[in-house]
Amino acid sequence: MEQPQEPTLCGMDKAQIDLSPQGIDVIIQSWLGAAPEPAVGAESLVELVRCVESEHALLLMPLRLILVTANLAAAVNCWNRALGLPETGVSQQPEGVVAAKNMSWGTSKESARSIIILPDYMAAGIALDAPAATATLVHELGHVHDDFARGLTKGFRPYQTPPQLNDWPGLCAYVAEEITWSEYAAESIAAGYWTSEQLACFERNDGAHLAGVHTRLRQSICSFLQRQLDFPSLWSGSVTNLSDLFANLGRAAAHLRFAEDEGEALGRLVPPDSEAVCWRPVIERLVSELRTLREKDYSEWGPAPFNKLAEVVVIGFEAAGFFPTGTGNNLRVRVR
Repeated sequence: MEQPQEPTLCGMDKAQIDLSPQGIDVIIQSWLGAAPEPAVGAESLVELVRCVESEHALLLMPLRLILVTANLAAAVNCWNRALGLPETGVSQQPEGVVAAKNMSWGTSKESARSIIILPDYMAAGIALDAPAATATLVHELGHVHDDFARGLTKGFRPYQTPPQLNDWPGLCAYVAEEITWSEYAAESIAAGYWTSEQLACFERNDGAHLAGVHTRLRQSICSFLQRQLDFPSLWSGSVTNLSDLFANLGRAAAHLRFAEDEGEALGRLVPPDSEAVCWRPVIERLVSELRTLREKDYSEWGPAPFNKLAEVVVIGFEAAGFFPTGTGNNLRVRVR
């Protein structure tokens, strides 16, 4: 039986992108190993990019490719391999899945590169001016801008991968900057492209997401205390769940400024009778810290802009019932 052909990178591999001049190339990927199809709808994608870039003064110089594919997870894994990263695909939770993906790399202003991987149905939606599809691409453009702006301000680093599970300070710093802030910054640009009805739907889903993750975390702690789950499994799964939760809370915080009454919106996110009500002070402080950062230009942040946000990550873990101390071989995690 003939083996399936390895998916290609549509004629543009990492080396070609690293050498490419500034300018966006849009490629439609068939993902069957066949030659790329003509870039139908490419004009609408590039037009949207240019419009958003101008309207929001975004720094999109690193963007070289928008890859439109019928298989987002496979395309992401293909690029993970190209960048020497684990093949993690895209995040999937009971409350939702990733709709598109930005990938950025480079260690200097000159070598910085970004690509956006977009499902084909999203590209079709953009051609039809569908708000959800438009907002999805704008969100990824927000990531390109934020990654580049942070690199210019803080110094470019190799592609950021999650730290080891026993690196507690590193985990807090990573969740604060690369997950929570990153999602908030990108969605702060995209939020204005959602309709009021879609924002109201997000508000309802954000509450369900918070309650669902909190419930799963409490159940995993209960299983651990009853010796039905070992600690490595408990800790690994909980870090993943809390990382996803903080990502969603970053996006939810960006939506709050569109609420008619922010206090009421927070109340709907964490109702008084919710099992996750202990998250209310965490979210209030999270919103405050995120806004403090966004109200300043990147160049005004100072030497350690995410330290306070990392403190919020700590109290979030505590709200879920995890109390880590130490790091490396000395990491100890008390649960309750």
